[in-house]
Amino acid sequence: MVARYAVRHDAEAGVLRVEASFEAGSGGTFTVEPGAEPFVRDVVALDRAGAVQAVAERRGGCFQLDPCAAAACRVRYVVALREAARARDDVDLATEEGLVLEAPPATWLLAPSAPDRLARARVRVTPGAGARFVTGLVPSPEEPGAWDTTLDDLVRAPYSAFGPLRTRVVTLPTTSLELAIAPGTLAVGDAELEAWTRRSASAVAGYFGRFPLPGALVLVVPGTGAWVGLGRTLAGGGGAVFVRVGEEATPASLGSDWVLVHEMIHLAFPSVAKEHDWAEEGLATYVEPIARARAGLLSPEAAWSGLVRGLPNGLPREGDRGLDLTPTWGRTYWGGALFWLLADVAIRKASGNARGLEHALRGLVAHGATNATRRHLDEALALGDRSAGVSVLVPLHAAMGSSPHPVDLRELFRELGLVAVAGGGVTFDDAAPSAAIRRAITARD
Repeated sequence: MVARYAVRHDAEAGVLRVEASFEAGSGGTFTVEPGAEPFVRDVVALDRAGAVQAVAERRGGCFQLDPCAAAACRVRYVVALREAARARDDVDLATEEGLVLEAPPATWLLAPSAPDRLARARVRVTPGAGARFVTGLVPSPEEPGAWDTTLDDLVRAPYSAFGPLRTRVVTLPTTSLELAIAPGTLAVGDAELEAWTRRSASAVAGYFGRFPLPGALVLVVPGTGAWVGLGRTLAGGGGAVFVRVGEEATPASLGSDWVLVHEMIHLAFPSVAKEHDWAEEGLATYVEPIARARAGLLSPEAAWSGLVRGLPNGLPREGDRGLDLTPTWGRTYWGGALFWLLADVAIRKASGNARGLEHALRGLVAHGATNATRRHLDEALALGDRSAGVSVLVPLHAAMGSSPHPVDLRELFRELGLVAVAGGGVTFDDAAPSAAIRRAITARD
């Protein structure tokens, strides 16, 4: 089954005009991203001659079109995208970035409310005058100029944007990234943004053995301040990173940035259930400084200093339960990071320091278990254990997922040879029992 969408962008009006065709069996109930419903208008079913056959009835967050319940049908509608962006101003629904409108496809593609998980969606977009369309969706291998995903993946399909964007292609040995830059005043030029994207992607590729996806979108929009600001990742059926760069950010700001590496790391681990957010966020928090240190973008001292300062935030507090049951900021980001550090150390001990966490994660990437896919957490962890050749991740989750599992960080740091000094930094004790493990974790590629 294939659902086809033809989207015309009206840049002046700030709307999308969509005509979709659905095969028999799609059902008569259609949805968009919750919160986008008020901006989807004039939804009608068309007969074979193109005349209006029925007008949709909106029932809560759904649009009901009875002619589509059992037979193939054509649906036409309008999305007031600029209005949605101004009213919601939510990067996961719609935002207005100067002359650019950003919105994931779930905001503007009506989809059957209970689709066949394997049913495909094929999207063709005609940008408005003077505009471009960019997306993290995967180009269709069968239809040039179109993009493919599954109807099931639309709910988390990657960021997309319409407007006068400047684009560059950033190539690495196993990937091709589209860098899209929204108009605005920045202190850095496009060449510097391209170099920053390449450095960040290369650091991620170095840690994971290759960049996690064969292609992805990096959407840069101007923001305020002198640093890299908000970063977000969406990767259902593809991959895209949204990042705001401060208008006063300098080349030095980009050189010291951690946000883009953090977001790209998200692409390397499968999307898991909400209660396991700590696995995705904690992985990016832990691996980011390690990957940058291995790439020579950060000193080992700076990498470990940040972890020594941050990891105490991940320890269980009174009343906390396991990582799966305590969705606080500290437990999600730093409790998750602690899980991955403990796993890294345990893998290295079990393998005589011949393998580390990166070998487990490289196995996931090699098997396509990236953020473009959804997996059960234990399925992903079991694959990681097989790839590392030791049983660490699954039993560690059993220990930390459902119970607080306190960790003696002071003893862990002592064992690794991490000695805190005034000012928040660390020095290294190379005579410590696991100093060789610490060195291996941040060893240059």
